[in-house]
Amino acid sequence: MNALVQPVWNWFEYPPRLKAVRSALGDRGLFLDIGCGNHSPSITKRHFPQVTYHGVDNSEWNRDATDDEAMDHFWDVNLDDPEAVATIPDGEYDAAVCSHVLEHLADPVETAAALVRKLRPGGKLYFEVPSPRTVDWPSAKETWMGIRGCLNFYDDPTHTQPVDLADVAARLRADGHTVEGPYPRRMKRKVALLPAYVGAGLLLRGYVPASVIWDITGFADAITVTRGT
Repeated sequence: MNALVQPVWNWFEYPPRLKAVRSALGDRGLFLDIGCGNHSPSITKRHFPQVTYHGVDNSEWNRDATDDEAMDHFWDVNLDDPEAVATIPDGEYDAAVCSHVLEHLADPVETAAALVRKLRPGGKLYFEVPSPRTVDWPSAKETWMGIRGCLNFYDDPTHTQPVDLADVAARLRADGHTVEGPYPRRMKRKVALLPAYVGAGLLLRGYVPASVIWDITGFADAITVTRGT
């Protein structure tokens, strides 16, 4: 990519999950990516090339050979199995992200508590989920007003139950951790440049991907957790 274009692309691409934990991760920290689909390994290494990257998943969702090469270690773990989660060492990681994973699990609160224990004291973990209020939103599974994708919570058939991050936050605070949020996940650039994203979707795909309007509608909620001692 052109040297002049690369910084602009990096700015467009930079995800909120990395921004939330970068102060704990630093330039060469140990990073745990829980649910490492959608090319997250490659994206993370573009922004943090010197970190040690460990991915967690039990399926291959929108991940390719380039992503696999970007990982320093891969944990093939079913997060619904506490014994499998326990194979990931506690107290090791400087930072972790768990984005759009908890809503797929049978016991999201207990799993979230177990995942925070993977952090070293002072480490940060970012959780993001679809807001529970999206159960009442229009379905865009088959297209709604030119929008297609996941807009209603149940547009994704692999979602098991809405997750109220207030419940997760309460449990984690009771465990002695510091929690920021819940707060709506918003990428300011997607709000400011919404017409451009909409136009690109219509031009390239013939419809507007639902994720394009997630930020302006407040589709997702997030919390940032700092592990206590």
